[in-house]
Amino acid sequence: MDTIHVAAAIIENDSKEILCAKRADIAEDAAWEFPGGKVEEGESPEDALRREIDEELGCKLQMILPFDTVEHDYPDFHLSMDVFVCTMAPGAEPRAREHAELRWINKDQLTDVDWLSADHEVALKLGMFWDMYFEEEHL
Repeated sequence: MDTIHVAAAIIENDSKEILCAKRADIAEDAAWEFPGGKVEEGESPEDALRREIDEELGCKLQMILPFDTVEHDYPDFHLSMDVFVCTMAPGAEPRAREHAELRWINKDQLTDVDWLSADHEVALKLGMFWDMYFEEEHL
């Protein structure tokens, strides 16, 4: 089984909400993900994440903190996903360039989103550690 290595961003805004993105290439409901994309050969996950967020959302990231690495088997491939908690550069406003929709959600809405399987694992962990990552003095 092939392994795909990706980097994903949990992007926080000033209202203590996080960004989720609905994939445009998946017709079913479970199409929500944390934005990001494939790590290219010779590229660090952090560099891949900065590149992908610029390409997909048209904005720059300011801060990137490691959150987790998720290993998940899909029917056709194995996904290795490095996940980071991030803030956007001042004045940056994400735009859905490659996604069907973007949505800002708070901690209480984490389970309202129909996540892709690997992203669902991240959302559950994020719910447990939300306060630790989004304390004012932490970010």
